[in-house]
Amino acid sequence: MADSPRVAVIGGGLAGLVAADRLLGAGVPVTLFEKYPEAGGLVGIVTVGGTPLERYYHHLFTSDIDYVSFAKEFDLEKDLLWLKSRMGFLSGGRLYDFGTPASLLRFKPLGLVGRLQFVLSTLKLRQSSDWKRLEGETAMGWMRRNGYGRALDAVWGPLLRQKYGRRAEDVGLVWLWGKIALRTRSRDETGLGERLGYLKGSFGRGVAAVLQRVKERGGDVRTSRPVRIVKRGAGGFDVTFAGGTEAFDLVLSTVAIPELLRLAPDLPEETRKKWSAISYCHALCPILELDRPLSPYYWLNVGDDAMPFGGVIEHTNFLSPADYGGRHVVYLSNYVLPDDPKWKRRDEELWAEYLPALRVVNPSFDESWILAKQIGRAEYAQPIIVPHYSKLLPPLQTPVPGLWSACMAQTYPEDRGQNYAIRIGREAADAILATLR
Repeated sequence: MADSPRVAVIGGGLAGLVAADRLLGAGVPVTLFEKYPEAGGLVGIVTVGGTPLERYYHHLFTSDIDYVSFAKEFDLEKDLLWLKSRMGFLSGGRLYDFGTPASLLRFKPLGLVGRLQFVLSTLKLRQSSDWKRLEGETAMGWMRRNGYGRALDAVWGPLLRQKYGRRAEDVGLVWLWGKIALRTRSRDETGLGERLGYLKGSFGRGVAAVLQRVKERGGDVRTSRPVRIVKRGAGGFDVTFAGGTEAFDLVLSTVAIPELLRLAPDLPEETRKKWSAISYCHALCPILELDRPLSPYYWLNVGDDAMPFGGVIEHTNFLSPADYGGRHVVYLSNYVLPDDPKWKRRDEELWAEYLPALRVVNPSFDESWILAKQIGRAEYAQPIIVPHYSKLLPPLQTPVPGLWSACMAQTYPEDRGQNYAIRIGREAADAILATLR
């Protein structure tokens, strides 16, 4: 592309890398800024037993066609594993199988009436093809209004409160519809049933592949370079980052909306006010390496408000412990609101909460089982989807000409995830290229 403008991409997560790669492939010069020492964002990697492992748990659904096509593009599709998973539910201090028709019949917390409500509510949402008709309601409000109170009390209410805290009542029905309808329906259509996907050797391989091609195509990748401010300059933008200021013709931000509002003072006041209503949860993600299994489940939902985490994801009940030097890998899922004091607590204070609670999962658990432990912290990990979210939804092209945005708060009505990071990165790059042509 002759006389192509210089583009600054802010954020080296999957969306930013995919967008940068696509722009570079069309001949557009790109400089990518990433505040951390390594690119990857929420697909950052640690090592367990000599094997790369995601810092935050990840899997694919069979409906994640954008990731599958991404894997094919980088010759990784042959290493996508589609594996059976087992789901459980912790309620009242007991573990139950969950997620299959047979397990529902044995799930005592619902009772007979609750089971019927759970089935009816799930079927009703799965059969709703138009999410826009659901936009006006909250998930909890819809459950109560339709007489699904027992299903709400036993299942959805505890899960929503664990994830969203005091904002649980604000979560829109479209978010719940996405969890129930979109993914279960498309997974079933494949004939694979309840199988989930994983990339052999970790999803970090996908990040590494696209990062390498970005560099091979001439992309200037600058890690440990947080962007401080993006201001309109003569004919473009002055991007100030740790280490200096440079001029660019276009800017694509892939960071969370609150970060963009902080970086871009030229956004109109009306836009700032509107987008300020977009809120998030942060994620605390402890990882335990154990010398033995903790539970029989890959994914254990925690439906108990007294527990300090909302999920137990035992990665080595999905992949083999042999892949990790015989170590059993357990993630704990703990979302918190940004103003929750827990977010700023030291690791040792958090472990003092987490570890005793593991004895509810397995009464035999002892700290002597622990071979290693660490806690990941991710800001703005989960956008909070409220009723009529489409009215808040930022467009790819912001009101500032030449300033673009592509982040997880913009994948609505889908939830965040690698698949949608790839999708929105592609969409943003294609939209920018269309304006250049």
